[in-house]
Amino acid sequence: MVSERVPPQSEPTTTDTATVPDRPRKSRPIMAWAITLMLLGSTLISYLDRAILGLVAQPAMADLGLSAAEFGAISSAASLLSPIAALLFAFVADRLPLKNTLFTLVLIWSLLQLPIFFAASAGLLLATRLVLGAADAPANSLMHSIAYSWWPNERRGLPAAILTTGASFGKLIFAPVIVVIIAAFSWEAGFLTVAIMGFVWCVVWAFIGRTGPYAADAAPAEAQAAAAGPADPAAGRRAPLLSILLTGTFLGYLAVFTAAGILVVIVLTWLPSYFQEGLGFSAVMAGSLFGVPSIMSVIFLFLYGPLGDKALTRGVPARVVRVLIGGGLVAAGGLSLLALPLVSGVAGPMALLMLGYGLVTSIYAVANPTLAQIVPAAQRTSVLTIGLALSGLLSVVGPWLAGVVLDSAKAAGAGADGYVDVFMMAGGVAIAGGALFALLANPERDALKVEAARAARAARQSAP
Repeated sequence: MVSERVPPQSEPTTTDTATVPDRPRKSRPIMAWAITLMLLGSTLISYLDRAILGLVAQPAMADLGLSAAEFGAISSAASLLSPIAALLFAFVADRLPLKNTLFTLVLIWSLLQLPIFFAASAGLLLATRLVLGAADAPANSLMHSIAYSWWPNERRGLPAAILTTGASFGKLIFAPVIVVIIAAFSWEAGFLTVAIMGFVWCVVWAFIGRTGPYAADAAPAEAQAAAAGPADPAAGRRAPLLSILLTGTFLGYLAVFTAAGILVVIVLTWLPSYFQEGLGFSAVMAGSLFGVPSIMSVIFLFLYGPLGDKALTRGVPARVVRVLIGGGLVAAGGLSLLALPLVSGVAGPMALLMLGYGLVTSIYAVANPTLAQIVPAAQRTSVLTIGLALSGLLSVVGPWLAGVVLDSAKAAGAGADGYVDVFMMAGGVAIAGGALFALLANPERDALKVEAARAARAARQSAP
């Protein structure tokens, strides 16, 4: 997640792990790909654990007697404890074993699905969503920390894109299967299905999971600090936290991640219902089409990530590759969603949703690497966890607010139009988030600022 190597013509030359080229003792590409694919599996399971609520929205609301606003509130509950848990985790994140921590989280996710299968109720659904949100909070930063420990900075765009596509593969491949299971048995059976998938992943991860040669504990700065003298070699590894959190890059990251997160959680909760009530598909077909917008997301992620990596290796500044282009894509996605009222039928809205969702979520290929580029290696997991926690806190109102809009539209006799209003709202937020990211984030500039703060802190700590 942290940029140990950044374009030499525009970034500081120091001994800090945030700016020194990665020099692992041994490259293991086969294992790097194996771990990356396992992490893809964990993102897929994380996504399905949350997306299952959207897949069962209509039958669950009917069985439990819930309004759209009440069901949206239950969906939002998954994010209520998430920011708090993530912030608490940030204080210990860099001290915990990454492999075992991720194993524990996936196991907890899977166990939390079982109570719904055996005794479903609105209260139990709310309680398990609350705990699930807390347990899911540290996962994204953990997955990226482990993945980035196997890849140098200039090759992290593709792994980041791969991790992000876990959600897309979950919708494209597994959501239709889960929908069939729900239709054949019950909506509660969907929760059992995702639980079993999590248990299987845990077994495999227990045998092959590990961190790679680019992990913080293999960073060259530590060896250099240890060789420099008797001073504590860890003294210069960390920058003051505020020197990172107050940078334009962190604030821009927060804005764009919040904007993308609002769209994602709205899609998670309400897209199948829109297909069913707004576009007239059956329940099974609506669930099967759940992953259609993700087709464009996968295309943009796998184009943007690798092409961005190639541009970085040729010396193009990250400010251009990751920030200006990334922010522009997100804003363009928001414009696509704002255009929904201009089209009618089925093909037009589907096309605009696919384009808008794909453009907005393409930021996931570069957002984490952008923030990682300014952060010392010893603070990888904690800083990204803080960023994800704060963006999650800001986006928590998305599903609930969408539910309020839908209930208002239904009361006015225009239920289908309510879904269009919801996606237009998400589009406006995406435009603002993309613009702020493009205006504020500058990883080359902020890497220098953070390095200066780290060096000053190290000098104070080593002073007699």
